[in-house]
Amino acid sequence: MDEKQENCTKQVNGKESEKGNKLEKGPLTIDEAVDSIYNGFNLKLLLVYLTATGTATQTAMQIYITIFAGFIPYTQWNCISNKCSTLLANSNDTKEFYNRKTMCDNNLEAGTDFKWTSERTSFSIDWGLYCDTEAKFTAISSFFFIGAALGLLMCTAVFDRFGRKNGAIAGNLIGATATLLGTWVPSFEVMLVIRIFQGMGMFINFTGIYVWSLELTPTHLRMFSTGSIMNYWSVGYMLITLCGYLIPTWNYIFLTVGILNYTLTIPLLIYPASPRFALVRGREEEAKRTLESFSRLCNNETSMVAVNLTYKKRVLNFFEQIKDFKTYPTLRKETLIGLIGWFIVAVLFYGFSFGWVQISSDLYTGHLAAAISKFVGYSSSIPLCNLLGRKKTMLSILAIGLFSNFLAMPDLQITKDWSLEYVACLIGNLTCSAAFGVMYLYTGELAPTSHRGMIMSFSSFAARVGSFTGTYVGLLYAVADRRVPLAVFAGLTCVFMISILFLSDPTGRRIPETPLDVEIMTGNKDFLEPHQDVVKKETASK
Repeated sequence: MDEKQENCTKQVNGKESEKGNKLEKGPLTIDEAVDSIYNGFNLKLLLVYLTATGTATQTAMQIYITIFAGFIPYTQWNCISNKCSTLLANSNDTKEFYNRKTMCDNNLEAGTDFKWTSERTSFSIDWGLYCDTEAKFTAISSFFFIGAALGLLMCTAVFDRFGRKNGAIAGNLIGATATLLGTWVPSFEVMLVIRIFQGMGMFINFTGIYVWSLELTPTHLRMFSTGSIMNYWSVGYMLITLCGYLIPTWNYIFLTVGILNYTLTIPLLIYPASPRFALVRGREEEAKRTLESFSRLCNNETSMVAVNLTYKKRVLNFFEQIKDFKTYPTLRKETLIGLIGWFIVAVLFYGFSFGWVQISSDLYTGHLAAAISKFVGYSSSIPLCNLLGRKKTMLSILAIGLFSNFLAMPDLQITKDWSLEYVACLIGNLTCSAAFGVMYLYTGELAPTSHRGMIMSFSSFAARVGSFTGTYVGLLYAVADRRVPLAVFAGLTCVFMISILFLSDPTGRRIPETPLDVEIMTGNKDFLEPHQDVVKKETASK
């Protein structure tokens, strides 16, 4: 190292500082380096974070795009046949005549018995998806999650082999292209294919962006980072509701979302990869360059030349990673419990979302209220996690959610537009949203760096199975007493709460780097005592 480089290691913005000294001492973990470099929010850092995670809005927009592009206007039609006119004449209340029950119970046919009067186009109207074929509309929504599950299964190793950011970019381009092509979809069958590719792309993107941001976030701001990304998701929900309201032609809704998706990919092309990923792949110099870039964003420019970063180089092989789940019991247990939690929270989350039109009388107002409710849920989880810790926060949120399901069961009309069920379901929607946000953080902090991409992908896969199931649970509102889906939600919430009791609380801990770190941090004596030689060898190699 020449004299100039040596002097640089002692400089922070032209002078030696306390943080610079701390970085010189080493060896340091990535956590310690990031925590030392960070010295508070600034506008430059905030703008980079917001633009880097902006694609998170697109996941929500593409999930809910079918609600607004394919809505079934059961209250917007007029009779054109004698059969329909006779039913109308015999109706005691003409206001209540134009509804789903009248149309479907009497087998009224569009174009023969009635005509749609909606001023907005819908692919459900174009393709005749109503009454007996309404399940096809639900299939179009749910196939997004089939695509997401397939994509995450195929890409469990992508994040750990090619990087979180690169995987996120590839996923976003797949989703954006599929959405753009959706503008010209001619039939139900083709739309199913489009939805598969939308789901495949956007959840690869969302998971990659989340892991990437988590690994560049100071320890004390992890919950803030998680809450911010999930709030971006809520913003996407609001945006697609706005697009649905302002754009009357369903094809143009797809076009607008596709163009926006491509635009939001641009910042990701210029931002650096995760320093944790670089270390795990054995590329220490690359990790240091990323940390130096991060220091400039933090207005705390620091040279990493003389810093000794602690890490264990691993050859990341998919099958070797799978074997680790057999070798390390705590890693296996916490991952399996996490999968249960992810499945349940997704059923709750999307069960509310896709059943919302049955709870609220107005499509746009109902979904806007749901989006705001989710925003409040994600935002409230940030201070709660910092105050109570991850585990107590999750249990408190789920307890409120359980209460809200029982509160929604009585028949009580508060005002003309507000019922007790509507208010209680808003609370339930808020709590399952908060639980989803905390679950992302919980899993990200429990999973070791070497396996985080894989575990987050598996977890997101479990959630996609739950998401697919949740869309069909929403159908129960139309075919069964409304207490049935509420009882299902309550039972699942109880199971979720029990599973959380068996997880450790990662609040305030450093993020584990390897599976052995997981066993050490949880104090698993049954594993550590007979494997003391492995512990010593692993510790010595860092």
